[in-house]
Amino acid sequence: MNRKPNIHAAFLTLALALLLTACGAGGDRVERFAKANPGSGANIAIPGYETLSFAAGKTAQAVNLKNPPENACTFVLTLTLDEDGTTLWTGKTLSPGEAFTRITLNRALDAGEYPATLHYDCFSLQDHTPLNGAEIQLTIEVK
Repeated sequence: MNRKPNIHAAFLTLALALLLTACGAGGDRVERFAKANPGSGANIAIPGYETLSFAAGKTAQAVNLKNPPENACTFVLTLTLDEDGTTLWTGKTLSPGEAFTRITLNRALDAGEYPATLHYDCFSLQDHTPLNGAEIQLTIEVK
């Protein structure tokens, strides 16, 4: 009785499962932090940030970028460097009561401080028509 083929098959299956898990671990992570309680849509609450703290030399970054639950709109966020206009990250649609808790930058940053802009594109919940947006000036602190 030769058990070698069975051991190899089990090993390859385990290796494939680990590889697929690792591949799925990257990318942006969205988490619900509150039940949506949309308002009238007359006002849009835009969270302000003075700084974002990132780890040097890495593209995966922990953040807490929220769409308040009282908003009657979705957000699409874009983070750009002010120095040269480089887009560091663009998120998918963020519904009210959701937050990005991890993002993947288009490129890693070296240690230092970077003036940046977080741009908010806002869209209605009903028909996804564009609404007023906003731009928040902030500093990315990379350590």
